[in-house]
Amino acid sequence: MNFLHLKYFLMVAEELNITRAAERLYISQQSLSNHISNIERELDVKLFTRSPKLSLTYAGDLLVSTATQILELHSQYLAKVGDINRHYLGMLRVGVSHTCGLALLPEILPKFRAEFPQVEFSLFEGNSTQLEDELSHGRVDLIICFQPIMIEGVEVTPLTRQRLVLVVPRSFTQSLFGSQAEEVRQHFAQGADIAAFQQQPFVLIKRGNRTRNIVDQYFSRYYFKPKLILETENTVTTLAMAQAGIGITICPELFLRALPAPAAHTGGVDLFPLTDPSTFSCLVAGHRKDRYLSHFGERFIEIAQEALQDTSVTSG
Repeated sequence: MNFLHLKYFLMVAEELNITRAAERLYISQQSLSNHISNIERELDVKLFTRSPKLSLTYAGDLLVSTATQILELHSQYLAKVGDINRHYLGMLRVGVSHTCGLALLPEILPKFRAEFPQVEFSLFEGNSTQLEDELSHGRVDLIICFQPIMIEGVEVTPLTRQRLVLVVPRSFTQSLFGSQAEEVRQHFAQGADIAAFQQQPFVLIKRGNRTRNIVDQYFSRYYFKPKLILETENTVTTLAMAQAGIGITICPELFLRALPAPAAHTGGVDLFPLTDPSTFSCLVAGHRKDRYLSHFGERFIEIAQEALQDTSVTSG
C-alpha cells in the first residue's frame, strides 16, 4: 500500500460513490475499484460494504483517520525537506471563497508561480464554514477569509481592512433624486445614507455568509428592513444583478474587482461606501499553529499582502 492508494481510498470514503470519486480523481471507475480491492486484499479486511449502498466498515472508518494522518505527515515532511534543500517542491493547498478567489488570484497566482515554478497549486473554494472545515481537517494548508475565524488553534495574518460598499444601479439614484442626483452622488460618495433606499429592491448573499451577517447587523442597527427580491450563494451574481439594474447589493470593496462590465442598455452602478464602524472587517490568511507551513506558503501570504496593500482602508 502506498500514498496513492491512501489518497484514492480517502476520496472514495469522502464521496461514498465510486463514480463521483473516479471523476474527481480523473481515473476510470474500474481502475479505482481495483485499487480499493487491492488495499482490502493487502489488509485482509473489508473497508466498505457495497449493499444496499456504499458505506464504510469499522475497519474502513479507522483507516480514514489513519490515512489522513499519514498523508498529512508525509506532506509536512516534504515541505520541511524542500525548505531545507531550497528545492521548493511540493504542493500548496489554499482555501478561499469564490468571489475572493476571483478578485485576488489573477494577481497573486502569476507572481507565486514565477517564484515557485515547481510547486503545485491546489485550490478549494467554499464559504467561510467550509473553509474552516477544510483547514481543521488538514485538507488545505491555509485559508483566506474575513474575520472572525471560528475554529481554535489558527495563526492569523491580517491582509487588508475592508469596508462594505452599497452598489446601486445608477437608474435607481436618478429615479429617486431626479435633478439632485449628481449632488447626492457626490455626498453619498463620502458615506451612504441607507434610509434613502428603503423602498428599493435588494439582491443579497444568502444568510449564513459572514458578510451577510455583518449586513444584517447593520440593517438592524439602523432599523432598516430591505425589500429583498433575491438571495444567492454567489456575490458575483448579486453584482451582476446590480449592474443589470435589478436591485441594490452590498459587498466588501475588494469584491468590486469582480464587478461585471455594464451592458450597453444599462447605465452602470453607483458605489456608495458604508462608514459605520460595524461594517469594517479584516481579510486574513489563516493556517494551523500545529502544522508546519512551508516557506512557499509563507511567501504566498506575503504576496497577497503586497497585492492588497493599496486596497486597505482606515476608519477615518
